[in-house]
Amino acid sequence: MIYKLMPGLRFLLNYQRSFLSGDITAGITVAILFIPQCIAYSIIAGAPPIYGLYAATLPLLVYVLFGSSRFLSVGPVSIVGLLAFSGISSIVEPESSQFLGLVVLLGVVVGGIQFALGCIHFGKIVDFIPSALISGFTSAVALIIAFNQLKHLFGVKLTPYKEVVSFFTDLSLKLSQVNPYTLLIGIASMILLIVVKKFKPILPGSFIVVVLGTFIVAWTDLYRKDVSIVGTIPGGLPELTIPSIHMDTIMLLLPIAFGIAVISFLESYAVAKALADKNGDSLQANQELRGIGLANIASSFVGAIPVAGAFSRTAVNYQSGAKTNLSSIITVLIILITLLFFTPLFYFLPKSALAAIIIVSVIGLVDVKRAKYLMKHPQTDTVIFMVTFLATLFIGVLYGLVGGIILSILFVLAKKSL
Repeated sequence: MIYKLMPGLRFLLNYQRSFLSGDITAGITVAILFIPQCIAYSIIAGAPPIYGLYAATLPLLVYVLFGSSRFLSVGPVSIVGLLAFSGISSIVEPESSQFLGLVVLLGVVVGGIQFALGCIHFGKIVDFIPSALISGFTSAVALIIAFNQLKHLFGVKLTPYKEVVSFFTDLSLKLSQVNPYTLLIGIASMILLIVVKKFKPILPGSFIVVVLGTFIVAWTDLYRKDVSIVGTIPGGLPELTIPSIHMDTIMLLLPIAFGIAVISFLESYAVAKALADKNGDSLQANQELRGIGLANIASSFVGAIPVAGAFSRTAVNYQSGAKTNLSSIITVLIILITLLFFTPLFYFLPKSALAAIIIVSVIGLVDVKRAKYLMKHPQTDTVIFMVTFLATLFIGVLYGLVGGIILSILFVLAKKSL
């Protein structure tokens, strides 16, 4: 019975000593990748870096217990960060105290939806969602995330992304204000990330970029030349608090939260399922919904941004030798040590280096191969892909998602009526 409620305990209570070296190696490796990602994805969500670091603590531990995957790395992810920012910035002013309050509350709403969906066995519906819809949506969102980082890459102030035409019109008017030092750091960071990815050294490229970028800015005093830096990140462990919940606020967040709940689950489940199938593990879609839902609720309790399972970190976790979910517990311990002792080291970290990390990581989510195939072999999936992709880029993130879902339903109904 306890294993049904907390399937993660099965891996921990039946642990084999031979697994330990692989779990330790993977836990440390993921932590090195995780820390710069936490800071970067907080920026995507419009929140301070500490919100991302907190999201790598209790939420991941909760998933370790209640999730059914031994490899999935739960925490901040780029797509959820953008969806949170896009949705909440349409309600209140970004960076305001109200904005940050809603970012934290969003975790409870998203988690509550996911947990409820798991209880009513919504997980089975996953098989009926067209992959073309997810591919078109994530491809567009990846581009939007990259676009939103151009302000940090160029060192200029841009209005938040609403749709592609107005965004690039604004960017073209600001090109004369580009900070050359900021741009140089960003481009150099992108080149380094691409080179490191090709040669695959022991340390992740994002960690190397963070260390070098921080050292160079501090050593050369480039921050005195308007190179934007992360600045002070509060130290110490997160405090458990219950967010203030009001029904009218929850109703405002429901459309955003539902979109995040579904998309973040699909992203999490896809990578967890692939590794489960590869290793002969049993993965329960509804338990995954409940596990990720509880992790999101936990994120609110520690004052963090919403979370999901990450493709890149999960892959690194597995490839680094992880055998059980103990690797995630080791990752959390390293994050906690960082929060206690090492946050001052990130003071001079240039935001353009973080922008480079984000851009290089999300560009891989643009499904060019799928798009080319669909263009050469027109079918209903082609229409779903293109409509979802273009609506997300030119109208808005949530409109693109809703439009793709409605179109998919119409195609299903039309097929049944024939």
